[in-house]
Amino acid sequence: MKQNLIQQTTVLFCRTLLTCGLGLWGLQPLVAAEVERLRTEAIKNPVGIDVKHPAFSWTLEAGDERGISQKAYEINVFTDAAHTRKIWSSGRMTSDQQIDIPYKGDALAPSTRYYWTVTVWDNKGRKATSKENAYFETGLLDTGWNGARWIKTPTTEPPKPTASHYTVEMDFEIERQAAGIIFSASDKNNLFLWSIDVRDKKTPFLRRHIKTDGKFSYTDTELGTTFTHEELTGKLHHLKLDVNDSVVRTYIDGKLVDTYEDHSGRLHNGLIGFRTFHNTTMDEKACFDNIKVTTFDDGQTGEQGTVTFTEDFEGSGHDFTDGVVIRKAGNRMLCVSSTYEENCTMQNPQQQGIPLFRKAFSVKGAMKSAKIYASALGVFDLFMNGSRVGQTEADGTVRYDELKPGWTDYRKEINYMTYDVTSLVREGSNVIGAQVSNGWWGGAIAHGVYGTPSLGFIAKLRIEYEDGRVENVVTGTDWTCSTSGPVIYGDIYNGETYDARRESNWSAPEYDASAWIPCMENTDFNGKITAFTGQPVRIREFLRRTPQTITVYEGTQPGGTTYGTIHVVRSLEGTAPLSLKAGETALFDMGQNMVGWIRFTARGASGTKLRVKFGEMLNDNGAAERANDGPGGSLYTYNLRTAGATLNYTMKGAEKGEIFQPSTTFFGFRYCEVTTSSDVEITALTGEVVGSDIEESATFLTSHRDVNQLYSNILWGQRGNFLSIPTDCPQRDERLGWSADTQIFARAASYNADTRAFYHKWMRDLRLSQREDGAYPDMAPFCNFWGYGNAAWGDAGVIVPWTVYVMFGDRRILADNYASMTHYMDWLAAQGDKEYRYNGAGTGMGDWLAYEKTDARYVSVCYYAYVARLMGKIASALSEAPTDRYALDAQKYNTLYDDIKAEFQKRYINDEGQPAVSTQTSYLLALQLNLLPEKSVEKAIGILREKIVRNGYRLNTGFVGTGILNQTLSQAGLDDLAFDLLLQRENPSWLYSIDQGATTVWERWDSYTKEGGFNKHPWIMNSFNHYSYGAVSAWMFGRMGGIEPDERQPGFKHVILQPTPDFRTEFPDGQERITHVQASHRSGYGLIRSEWQYKTDGRISYTATVPANSTATLYLPVCHPTDRITESGKRLKKAKGVTFRGMKDGKAVIELQSGTYKFDTEAGKTASDGMTKTDRQF
Repeated sequence: MKQNLIQQTTVLFCRTLLTCGLGLWGLQPLVAAEVERLRTEAIKNPVGIDVKHPAFSWTLEAGDERGISQKAYEINVFTDAAHTRKIWSSGRMTSDQQIDIPYKGDALAPSTRYYWTVTVWDNKGRKATSKENAYFETGLLDTGWNGARWIKTPTTEPPKPTASHYTVEMDFEIERQAAGIIFSASDKNNLFLWSIDVRDKKTPFLRRHIKTDGKFSYTDTELGTTFTHEELTGKLHHLKLDVNDSVVRTYIDGKLVDTYEDHSGRLHNGLIGFRTFHNTTMDEKACFDNIKVTTFDDGQTGEQGTVTFTEDFEGSGHDFTDGVVIRKAGNRMLCVSSTYEENCTMQNPQQQGIPLFRKAFSVKGAMKSAKIYASALGVFDLFMNGSRVGQTEADGTVRYDELKPGWTDYRKEINYMTYDVTSLVREGSNVIGAQVSNGWWGGAIAHGVYGTPSLGFIAKLRIEYEDGRVENVVTGTDWTCSTSGPVIYGDIYNGETYDARRESNWSAPEYDASAWIPCMENTDFNGKITAFTGQPVRIREFLRRTPQTITVYEGTQPGGTTYGTIHVVRSLEGTAPLSLKAGETALFDMGQNMVGWIRFTARGASGTKLRVKFGEMLNDNGAAERANDGPGGSLYTYNLRTAGATLNYTMKGAEKGEIFQPSTTFFGFRYCEVTTSSDVEITALTGEVVGSDIEESATFLTSHRDVNQLYSNILWGQRGNFLSIPTDCPQRDERLGWSADTQIFARAASYNADTRAFYHKWMRDLRLSQREDGAYPDMAPFCNFWGYGNAAWGDAGVIVPWTVYVMFGDRRILADNYASMTHYMDWLAAQGDKEYRYNGAGTGMGDWLAYEKTDARYVSVCYYAYVARLMGKIASALSEAPTDRYALDAQKYNTLYDDIKAEFQKRYINDEGQPAVSTQTSYLLALQLNLLPEKSVEKAIGILREKIVRNGYRLNTGFVGTGILNQTLSQAGLDDLAFDLLLQRENPSWLYSIDQGATTVWERWDSYTKEGGFNKHPWIMNSFNHYSYGAVSAWMFGRMGGIEPDERQPGFKHVILQPTPDFRTEFPDGQERITHVQASHRSGYGLIRSEWQYKTDGRISYTATVPANSTATLYLPVCHPTDRITESGKRLKKAKGVTFRGMKDGKAVIELQSGTYKFDTEAGKTASDGMTKTDRQF
């Protein structure tokens, strides 16, 4: 290692000496630029692609050397890593293209890894060949699955009813409103529930609920002749339910309080449990102890029965699915409550885990390679001979894909994953294993769109022997299955239940699988199985979080509010080991709202139950009127709605401790709350960030701390919501691919990260979900949560491809989606009526969540004009001849835009030439889309300014208006107002949420306020991680930072550098000038940098880097036309790579070749650079 370092240092020294020496002699250095960042299908070294003509891209890295461009390239593709067996060469191609050059060789073989290099010749005559170990591997292509079938576990019969005469006894204490006791239950949707209620009547009452297939009916009986509210609240009582055939007798403290006769025939001895409910008027909480179930044979009474179940909660564990064990009056009791609607804490039946699938096979002879192709109806994990299967990187490390295969529109398509398992398969006996949980297929997140399907698995293992033989091991009914594994339950919304006592090496050859049963064929899926595209979901190690603090509390204390506050017993540093006792709650603060799960190391007795709940916020003071759902300082989870978001872990009791992280779910959280049924030691806990493994490509830093925090919030929001699909929120019972959120944020997202493969995948989801008449869904993949064809939502099908094209120079995304886009445009054309031809898409959303409502039809018409204009540009970008189809379409769509604009003006422009719909958003849309009469524009800009100023320099916009707000202001010459809005601290504003403690962008401007508490929207639609309003970062990069793409030369082939300093002369109260901005973005051509510094004389200094094979136009702000501009201390006409073009709108227009430049501006007596004013006119 030391010798290698010395050699590298020597080479670097010699190269530097040569470069510097040649520079002193005025000669060009002979050292060629480096060819780096080789990508296939926009992915580094993709495995398992089903693309017949994959596209290659690379960058040319030339450091700070100026004026470097690519003049020619040659791509070579090989079948071996040593590059000796060439199968295709492009030959030397005279071209500066370096993005998406397609493979044009012979047909690629399936299941084959190909290696490739690229050689580049630059404009200095120098040659450089890539050194990266670049490869791609094909998937199955058209070879099929060799008879592999989807498999599932056999359907199990429901348990038969047991004794018809039994008793259920327990002690109970009502803490708040009611104690609900479940009995005779077959599951959460079919049960009897007796609720002892002290809530909303003058006297206590017993409410007898019967739940059938999820629907309740109930009757009441009064308890007031026996007990008062005071007697039943906060005191321990004994309950006995005596069930005999169709009669239920209810006793409290030995007194018969009710006799009920039921005729349903369902009063058998089923599961027991407890139910609580929480909403804006109900908040039930109760504790239970000494539970006993006794069954009686015919003729038995009294003490003659058989006790079939007891629980006093004094042991290390218990047999209920939820609740917290606390200590009261020396006894341990199970306390149950809810934070959102119904919570059923059920007795665990004989637990079946998630499906496990297994196949033993033999390898007969010397093996060359083994590759497995697999997918699941659900999310799956794959094992080979006891080891988890992952992707082996070039350096030998293994990275594991999570939540495979991701979400597509399963009605039509599902992806398969590809893994090389050569190192895991051995000669002789082997075993493949897989586990499958709900995922997006069988869980609540599908909202019933796939019906009630079974979980399933499919796989094909391809073994190639050294002698050329090929053997396939495929799924079928000869596989075996079991539900005896440690993962009891896994669901995206509700979390994971894991019992470590059930762990075994079930996927190893030596495991005794004699109790496993044959699989059945699964016929629930009728779509296509296609190769995975985009970036897989992975743990992103570089973002790992360690807790900042650990707060341990036990119970509550009065605080003068509804719930009081938590009673803190100790606080620890976040990395300190924690000894947690039963009855205590440990609250871990990660310091950052994040998405993923936790990983912990703990030691405790076998059977100890750890319950971990996740939330984004803490209750502030425990006041219900502030929408708190618990005591101040405790975890706030009301905004999760029906999402359980809970991790239940039962310990195996390993002497040295046990390490765990879930694998079937994910959580959106800053805080996690841990309780235990018995004392436990937690020695380590980290927050593992999980998301699509997209390479981040930007930095943004300013002199303003809170603007920096805003950018961090935006970036963390993107990290959390880019998980297989671009979701709206990662925590509650949505997590859907809402299309308006996606299109509004797409440009900002594409500055932050290399999103083009991710968006390619999502656009396929959108196409697959497109309705037959052409309407796009409001979310993709589609599920039964919302609908189709709403303006700004459906229009994403046009906007997102165009955005990807502009940001990455990707013409393929336009071509791939063109037919779908034209189908959508045809649907829009059919939405006209007798009065107006151009109505646009639906009006179900409008300017979503705006403080000031804009007519939704106005928004629809504007968006129709928007996509018509884009379609004209898209068709032009695809056109290759003046009269081809695309050229003709461009004319058609340009005419359509003109026609929409004309009708818009007749429909919405008043006699003063201004929009009749008069809101901030209405003016922003009209200005941004050039829909106003030319003579009305200047006045409209003034009215927009006035609307914002009169509103206290605050916005009133929702998703639609905010997405274009600052961009439109800057385009209209209102940079000062854009800075005013950016730095505004009052509600609504971007910095307002930061002042309230935000670490991500929120769904609402006022999701939480220190003044009023949590937002009280009736839908509880209140996400604290929702990236839409983060679209302002596109303006921050494009204007503040000054890095803007040129749509005429997309993908930053030509860069528009337009640094926009904070030149304000007046400031709203409390604001100060931003004096420094530093931004960078790694484009498909390389790293772009832009940095300006405000000087004491009101001018700026400016530094920029333009990557090799790119050029830029710089619009450099000057204070006066006579200012002197220098670059690296030289006058412009003497600076290499610099061409001064003139002055425009107070800015010097300067053309730049690639390289790094340092500009300074100073006051001058004559025109800068020795030129006259006439010389400098643009």
